[in-house]
Amino acid sequence: MVVPYFEFFLGFSVVSFVVETWLSVRQHRCFHARTVPAEVASAVKQEVFDKSQKYGLVRSSFDFVESTIMFVHSLALMVFGALPWLWGVSADVAQWAGLGESEMWQSIVFIVIAEFYSTFIHLPFELYSTFVIEQQFGFNKQTLSLFFLDQLKSVGLMAVLGLPLLLGILQVITWGGPHFYFYVWLFVSVISFFLMAIYPHVIAPLFNTFTPLEDGDLRTSINQLAMQNRFPLTNLFVVDGSTRSSHSNAYFYGFWKNKRIVLYDTILQQVDKDGILAILAHELGHWSLNHNVQNLLLSEINIFVYFYLFGTMINSTDLYASFGFTTQPVFIGLTLFSFIFEPAAHFIGFAQNVLSRHFEYQADAFAVQQGHHALGDALIKTHAENLSSFVVDPYYSMYHNSHPTLTERLAAIDQIAVPKAKCAKADLKMD
Repeated sequence: MVVPYFEFFLGFSVVSFVVETWLSVRQHRCFHARTVPAEVASAVKQEVFDKSQKYGLVRSSFDFVESTIMFVHSLALMVFGALPWLWGVSADVAQWAGLGESEMWQSIVFIVIAEFYSTFIHLPFELYSTFVIEQQFGFNKQTLSLFFLDQLKSVGLMAVLGLPLLLGILQVITWGGPHFYFYVWLFVSVISFFLMAIYPHVIAPLFNTFTPLEDGDLRTSINQLAMQNRFPLTNLFVVDGSTRSSHSNAYFYGFWKNKRIVLYDTILQQVDKDGILAILAHELGHWSLNHNVQNLLLSEINIFVYFYLFGTMINSTDLYASFGFTTQPVFIGLTLFSFIFEPAAHFIGFAQNVLSRHFEYQADAFAVQQGHHALGDALIKTHAENLSSFVVDPYYSMYHNSHPTLTERLAAIDQIAVPKAKCAKADLKMD
């Protein structure tokens, strides 16, 4: 009996698209609300809420058009046999270029053509998103030349880092024998740590300028916060995020005793000192509670399981034949398995979001319990400045969001802060 892998993939793709479209429609309806949620009514002006709703409507409509076009496009490519056709074209190009009939060179040509095509087909959507929608709402700060320069840098990184990594994976699979999954997992893990190590020094500076935070009250307070939590802070930077967007952010990175904090220059303009300290205390909560380590371990398990399962199907003639291939190239097998793995990937993504939301609540509690009661106000402020959604459909959030909604986070923070306030009042009465 021939296993209908192709039909299974198409069926799941259609079901997934229908479900995600239904969820998007539910969220789209939320953007028609005209009343500020009670939880933030005292802190968010009506005009800010209205602008946020309008931004959400525009982005939701655009995302629906883009996702529908790309779904139909991808479905058509699969139905009309674009993958086996491109694999044959890659063989012709490799021979024309004098590279011979090596499967590795054919895979390289296939990857290069596919990546350039993918970049080309997504380019109109990226341009419209950046220079029409983001521009309309005052977020875009990029010039057209900077946009295309970033695109060229991304292609360059793919050529210098991504392509060798993928070829290394293929080589390890070919060399590793029946237990290749262990060796390829080890290879991917080592390379991942290497990339994380060089990212702040080599990759990130290609796109942004990192400047040490100037001496002053904020820097002193952040250093004190780090010392209070025994966080091994070695560098404190401000990144010029405003050269591309007025959206704000802050993050930590680094290994072992070499930790860095990066603040977007936009967040310094949007949030006061107490708010920034509260946001950083939240991030310190993730570190202190070992959330990053837990996520890393889960990621390593996922990678191992993925390659182990691929090992059980790498020689399946049904898998290749179902998608129109008469040979069994390693790279094609890896690509086809990623299609078949999609249902599991969706489930894993959903589970990761559930865990991530749990971690966010814990990090919020960590910050508030340390006395950073400005966290709620800081969240509202950044939410308003970024025109993030104030009204979120619960099913959409449950499926898509890695963070709880703003109102959910504020309610949880109140549950931490209110009892403390009651205890303080009780102490006063006893005195």
